[in-house]
Amino acid sequence: MVTAIRLEDPFAGFPGTRYQEAYASSNFSGPISVTGIDFFIQAGEGGSLYGGTYQLSLSTIAANINSLSNTNFNSNLGPDNAVFDIAALSGAAPNTLTFTGGPFSYDPAKGNLLLDIQISDPVAGGSPTGSFQDGFGSGPPGIVRYQNFSAGTTGQGLVTEFDFTSVPEPGTLAFLGCGSVGLLIKRYWRK
Repeated sequence: MVTAIRLEDPFAGFPGTRYQEAYASSNFSGPISVTGIDFFIQAGEGGSLYGGTYQLSLSTIAANINSLSNTNFNSNLGPDNAVFDIAALSGAAPNTLTFTGGPFSYDPAKGNLLLDIQISDPVAGGSPTGSFQDGFGSGPPGIVRYQNFSAGTTGQGLVTEFDFTSVPEPGTLAFLGCGSVGLLIKRYWRK
């Protein structure tokens, strides 16, 4: 589990529709295939989701997470930027807000991870969604958020969990492949 992201409340006078969270590669132990992204409701909080169509994208970035632009969000995207999931949200905020998509292959040896969330067709009114768990001050270092609906860059964000499967290192795959070929050759020669 990596603590991080906050789907901030764009209702409180902020018409923002874009949010980015950058995660340092040191937060990950090796290559992964991301299949889900989860956010958790703050204990004792509730309310409605900020309605609209959410597009979540992931990319690998070479830039330091503390040096990203808080005004030109497109310049932060990595070359492998890919849409992870698109979902229409409305109604009551669930205990766990889960986006399932991808999969997105991420290798921390190639750089940091960037999550980009864009909201289209926002629906005004209702209770704000500023009730998801914020990791500010309680999560690991190496996470920075950027948004266009309040003061640019702030420390950490919402508590985020990436659902993933581990991906073997390329050297491991080559080793396993050689072993399999060896077994096939051994089996062939026994006949």
